[in-house]
Amino acid sequence: MDAEQLAVREISFDTFADLRQRTEGIWSWGCPFVLPFWLETVQRHLGSPGRPCILAVHDQQEPVGILPLALDGDTARFLGDPDVCDYQDLIAAPGAEAPVLAAILAHLAHRGVGRIDWCTLRPDAAVVAALRQVGPDMLKDMAFETVDVTYEIELPASWDDYLQQLNGKQRHEVRRKIRRLENEARFAYHRVPAEDDLESAVATFIDLFRRNRTDKAAFMTGSMPDFFKALMQRLDQEGMLRLQMLDVNDHPVAAVLCFDYQGVRYLYNSGYDAEHDHLSVGILSKVFGIRSAIALGCRRFDFLRGAEIYKKRTGGKEIGLHRCRGQL
Repeated sequence: MDAEQLAVREISFDTFADLRQRTEGIWSWGCPFVLPFWLETVQRHLGSPGRPCILAVHDQQEPVGILPLALDGDTARFLGDPDVCDYQDLIAAPGAEAPVLAAILAHLAHRGVGRIDWCTLRPDAAVVAALRQVGPDMLKDMAFETVDVTYEIELPASWDDYLQQLNGKQRHEVRRKIRRLENEARFAYHRVPAEDDLESAVATFIDLFRRNRTDKAAFMTGSMPDFFKALMQRLDQEGMLRLQMLDVNDHPVAAVLCFDYQGVRYLYNSGYDAEHDHLSVGILSKVFGIRSAIALGCRRFDFLRGAEIYKKRTGGKEIGLHRCRGQL
């Protein structure tokens, strides 16, 4: 496939969603944060760092790739608020990643875009491999730097196998915390089912999120609550939502907002009532989330961006997230 023979067109969110329907299961749509419904929800409630510019690449009449961008002056960034889009990536037909990216970079240069500034990129992202292949010839001063970390766990077949994956100290602490909760309180950990009042459950999640820490309370202001409400509704419609509550003595004290996508459980956000710190409800709400992911057959648990200590204490392995900058 010759990049010079590919046509690059700017498309709408409707066309973006249509292309997903036509190509999912054929193309690599492995990054949930570039799904059309996700980016459209972000754009509607939070905006983006520049003008949305979703580029579709065609080989004659056949689509072969998409890259959602935001043009900020002479800089091309990824579409979506980085505070709520943990990863970013290129969507492309298998084997077409490098020529698709080369066509997009040439198109941007022709439009007068002078720089790219792309983050946060997993090391296994399709766009990273494509940048390493075509970037040295098309980008001046191209450089990667590690700007953040994520943690993830490869999930085994059973809860007992997961415990055995932990080191001795981690395993002891998980068991000790569960035992203390069992001995000192009546508790239940449950998923909020679709037939329940999702609006009420979302309100409970936001309340617990705000009560967790002052920085979280400051984050959940302005248009952010409406974004979370809309996002959870869309995740529910897609069958991806895993909103789970930990109740102690019949009262919700911790909530974990997760979603499942292509066999991966993503821990998107969480909150808990700090008055129950003595029962370790914050970390246990994540531990129970790992257990439920194993029960559902998920192959990986992704804690998403951030270096919070509980991720390591529950067996998460650190992965660096990268930023790529260069001049066209």
